Amino acid sequence: MAVEADRFGERLWRLRWIIFPIFLYLSGGLFFRQIIQHKKFTELGLRQSHRRLLQPAPRGNIYDRNGNLLAGNRPRFVLAIYLQELREEFADLYRSRVRALREEGRSFVPEEERSLARVAVVERYLDSVRPLAAIAPVDRTALDRHFRQRPLLPFTLADDLSWDVFAALVEKLPPDGRLQLLTRSSRVYPNGPCGAHVLGYAAPAPVPPDDCQYRTFSERTLVGRAGIEAAMDRLLRGKDGDEVLLVDPSGQREKVLHFSPLEPGKDLYLSLDLDLQRAAEDALGEEIGCAILSDVWTGEVLAMANSPSYDPNVLTPSISQKTYGQLTERGVWANQAIQGLYPPGSVFKLVSVEALLRFGVVNRSTVHPCEGTTRVGNRIIRCSNHLERGPLPFSLAVAKSCNSFVIDNIFSIPLEKFLEEIERLGFGALTGIELPHETGRSLVPSPRWKRSRGHGRWTDGDTANLAIGQGYLLATPMQVNALTASLATRRERTRPTVLRRDSLILSLSPLGLSEESYGALLEGMVGCVNYGSGRRCRLEGISVAGKTGTAQVRDGLHNSHLAWFTAFAPAERPQVAVTVMVREAYEGRSYGGGSDAAPVARKILKKYFEKFPPQDRLSTTVPLAAEHLGGR
Repeated sequence: MAVEADRFGERLWRLRWIIFPIFLYLSGGLFFRQIIQHKKFTELGLRQSHRRLLQPAPRGNIYDRNGNLLAGNRPRFVLAIYLQELREEFADLYRSRVRALREEGRSFVPEEERSLARVAVVERYLDSVRPLAAIAPVDRTALDRHFRQRPLLPFTLADDLSWDVFAALVEKLPPDGRLQLLTRSSRVYPNGPCGAHVLGYAAPAPVPPDDCQYRTFSERTLVGRAGIEAAMDRLLRGKDGDEVLLVDPSGQREKVLHFSPLEPGKDLYLSLDLDLQRAAEDALGEEIGCAILSDVWTGEVLAMANSPSYDPNVLTPSISQKTYGQLTERGVWANQAIQGLYPPGSVFKLVSVEALLRFGVVNRSTVHPCEGTTRVGNRIIRCSNHLERGPLPFSLAVAKSCNSFVIDNIFSIPLEKFLEEIERLGFGALTGIELPHETGRSLVPSPRWKRSRGHGRWTDGDTANLAIGQGYLLATPMQVNALTASLATRRERTRPTVLRRDSLILSLSPLGLSEESYGALLEGMVGCVNYGSGRRCRLEGISVAGKTGTAQVRDGLHNSHLAWFTAFAPAERPQVAVTVMVREAYEGRSYGGGSDAAPVARKILKKYFEKFPPQDRLSTTVPLAAEHLGGR
C-alpha cells in the first residue's frame, strides 16, 4: 500500500507540473485580455454598438470686393429612401422568393436572391411616384454597395429634381412614408466662366476619415478642387454636424447619444472687382493668354483673366467623362497667370535697365551709339525694335527697346551682381499669391545651373540673352505684374493677393533708385506708350508707363510668338498695374507686344479709369503710400 501511495503521489506531482504552467498561461492570457487590452476591446464594443453620422455643413459664399456673389449654394432636391427601415420587407420578400424557387425545384444563390429582393422592394415604392417623375430603374450594384457600407444614410433614387417635380412629389408623398424628399446643397457660380481660374470649383467628395473610435457615415460633402475654393477649403467648409447613435445588433438605431449642430462655412471676400474681371475677359476675347490688373499699393489682384476658360457650373455636382475630355482638349485647366512659364522677352529689359541705373552704369544723360546691330562673340544681334540709328538718348533707347543699348552696357555689371538683382526683384521665386499650384519652376539661369544641366559653360551670349529676356529665362505673368507694381511704387518686392485687403501692405525695402534715376526710367516707360511700340495703349488724359515685349517659343513642330505688354498708370501717381500675355495660335501671323498685347491692356485700363477716375483714389491711396515711402 505504501508503494502504491508513493506512486500516486509521484504521478500527482508530475500532474502539478503540467497543470501549473497551463494555469499560468491561462491566468496570463486573462490578465492580458482584461487589463492590457481593456481599452482595445472597449473600443471594439463601441464600434459594434455605436454609429456616428456626419451632416455636411453649408459651404461659405465667395464675393468680390464690392459684395457681388461669385460662388454660392443652391438647393438640390433629392428623392431618397432609408434602406435600414426596409430590412423586414427585404427579408419577407427574400423568404417568399426562396420558397417559390424550392417548390419549383430550382437552384439559387442566396446572396443574389437577397439582392434581387432589395431591388424589387425599392422598385415597388418607386412605381407609386413614376407617373409624376421620370425616375430611372434602380442601380442594383449601387444599391447593394450602399446597403453594405452606408445603411444608416438615405439611398438616392433621383437627384437634382426640378422644382415642378419636387412640388408634385411633396403633394403626393406622406411625411412619414418610406420615400423621402431631401434638400442638399450644390455649388453655383452665377457669373459662369467669369473668374473661373481664380474661383476654381467645388464638387462632392467623401468626408476625409478622422480618428473617431466609432464607425462613421456621412453624405458626400462639397470639397474645393481648384482655385480659391481649394486654397480656402477649410475656411469655406465650416464644421459638419455630428450625431452619435446607439444601434442594436442588426444595426437599427435605438437612441441618440450625442448631437452637435453644424456650423456653416465662413464667407470670403476676394480682391477681384467683377466689372473689371468682365472687362479683362472681354478684352482678351478668343486670344490664348492671360491678363492681370492689380492695385500697386496693396498688391490686390483686381482682375485675372485666362483664355480659354470654362464654366465651373458644368463641373458640379458631377462631370461626365465626355465633358472632362472636351475641356481637357481645349486646354482650359491651367491658370496661365501663375502656372504658365514663358520667356518674358523685352518686358524683362525693365529689370536690366533698373540694374544699369542702380549700379551706376548709365544715367539720364547717357547717349548710346546704336548702329542697328551688336556683336556678342560670333553672334550678331539685330536691333529691329526701332529704325533710328546713331546716337540714342537714354529715354529714347528705353522707349524704343534698343537691344544694343541693353546688351552693350550689361557687361559692365558683374554677372553675379546682375543675377542677384534679378532675384531681388522677385524672379525665380514664388510670388506668394494664395491660389494653389503656383509653379515653383520659374527659372533664372546661371553658370552653375547651365553646367548642372549638361549645357556646357556660360557664355557672353547667355548674358546677352538674359538681359533681353530670352534664352533659358522663364517667368510667369504674375511675376511680371508684381515687378511692374514694384516699379510703380519704388519698392523691392510686391506680394500679390486675391483676398481683399483693408489696409496698405508695402515692402519695407525700397527699390534703391535715386530720384534722378527713377525719373529717367519713368520717362523711358512713358515714351514707350507715347511714341514707342506701346502706342496702342495710349489713354486720353492719363499718362501710362509701359513696356512691350515679344518672345519666341517652340511648341512641338511649331514656332510661336508670345506678345507681352506691362504698364502702370497714371505714370506720375500710379494706381494700378496691368500685364497682358497673348500667344500666337499658329495662324501664320506673327504676334507682337505692341500690336496684340497693348490694345488688350488699353481696354482694361480704360474700363478701370471709367469706374475709378484718378482723382477719386489719389485723395485716399497715394498720401498714405507716400507717407510710408517717404514721399515721391
